[in-house]
Amino acid sequence: MSTFLSVRALHEEGLPKKTIARRLGIDVRTIRKYIRRIELGAREPRRARVPCKLDSHRERIGDMVQEGLSAVQIWQDLRREPSFTASYETVKRLVRQLRPVEVKVYSRLTFRPGEEAQIDFGDVGRLPLGNRMRRGHLFVMTLCYSRYAYYDLVTDQRVPTFLGAIRRGFEFFGGVPERIKPDNLRSAVLLNQLGERYYQEDFFRFCRHYGTVPDAARPATPTDKGRVERDIGYAKGNWRRGRDFDDFELARTDLACWRDEIANVRLHGTTRRRPADLFQTERQHLRPLAEDAFEISTWGRYKVRKDMHMHVEGNYYSVPFRLAGAWVTVRMREHELTAFADGELVARHERAEGKGHTITDPAHLPPQKRLATQEIHRRRVMTVRQAGPHCAEFLGRLRDTRWVQGDQVARLAGLVTSYGEDAMDRACRRALYYGAIDGATRLERILERGLHDRPLPVDSASNVTDGRGDFGRSLVEYGALLALGEVRA
Repeated sequence: MSTFLSVRALHEEGLPKKTIARRLGIDVRTIRKYIRRIELGAREPRRARVPCKLDSHRERIGDMVQEGLSAVQIWQDLRREPSFTASYETVKRLVRQLRPVEVKVYSRLTFRPGEEAQIDFGDVGRLPLGNRMRRGHLFVMTLCYSRYAYYDLVTDQRVPTFLGAIRRGFEFFGGVPERIKPDNLRSAVLLNQLGERYYQEDFFRFCRHYGTVPDAARPATPTDKGRVERDIGYAKGNWRRGRDFDDFELARTDLACWRDEIANVRLHGTTRRRPADLFQTERQHLRPLAEDAFEISTWGRYKVRKDMHMHVEGNYYSVPFRLAGAWVTVRMREHELTAFADGELVARHERAEGKGHTITDPAHLPPQKRLATQEIHRRRVMTVRQAGPHCAEFLGRLRDTRWVQGDQVARLAGLVTSYGEDAMDRACRRALYYGAIDGATRLERILERGLHDRPLPVDSASNVTDGRGDFGRSLVEYGALLALGEVRA
């Protein structure tokens, strides 16, 4: 081709054929041949046609293409013939030439002010929420006339989250469009069967409450909601790209600032107007908000486990212990969860964020299990301390022994309940005097034998080691014991 074009250019300049041949290094006879074709109107050199293995099958392949068969099917059918030796790639190239190319064209959509708002979600990656990483979903609702948009960041696309985001969008616009066009997510379209789609019940009641008409986009047809699709791409590129956040709520706050300071006040590439300016016109055509906000909630039935908790969306919530093993009806609102049994309200909890949490109401537990282990231990300690000063001193010195303190405290509290505070305090006084700080067993023996009622040889609350010298007991004590006729080792 380059040689042909060079010959034509030099010939048009009026150079002789031999001069062109010398300059291009080509035989003059070739130059004469090219010039004859150029003078006859040729625009390119003549190419020799290379024989193709499919020449004898070309007409048949064309008929099969018209029938709608794929290149693989055509190749599989032809290779059954012994004389057919072409490869699949050769068949595919010919099929590509024979198949007519359908040019896709789209109608440009126009909207009246307040006529439609388009809704969609976009994935913005994982963001930190508490001590866990959660996938963030960008919610966008765009008014089709003004391109004024509401942006929000959520952690899921469930019905309460979906409806809550739409409601906040209506409140942000200060009105409701005539029609809203969501995607075919399950929170909006519950069933798509035989060409008919059925809306999710809560979503349909939500639209009826606000006086707007739901009109979901066709499946796999993003051009039905091109305005919101473009806004999602714009937000991902202009807001999310290159930004890292340490907290989910911080990301939401940053998105709201970007929405108000950049997205809605930029010069739009199509309208050549700012969305905020066009929205002033569209605002007047929006329908007024309902007097009462739609109460967002979902219902479900759950079985109560043996531990008196029900497993709802990854978290555990308690119900009264008498319902263990029974089925209850649960109503889930945005921030609250309530459970009903036989039409009666039996539990009310604040909804947990994330998953893996356990929410327990102590009133739901049996009376014997309503106190935590720490609380039971604390109450036992208070019972022993309040029995008297000697009990408190005995309990304090018990910490230095080898006994398990929790077990000893439980036994001491039991002795206070069985024998009374006064008897327990005198028994502790006697044990402290003799240095018998070896657990509740010695106190129990003193109380059982009535030794707490006997006077001490030396009535002193001072240092218990006074008068003992190097002996384990005071010598005066042995004399007192002999006088009473009691011999103790």
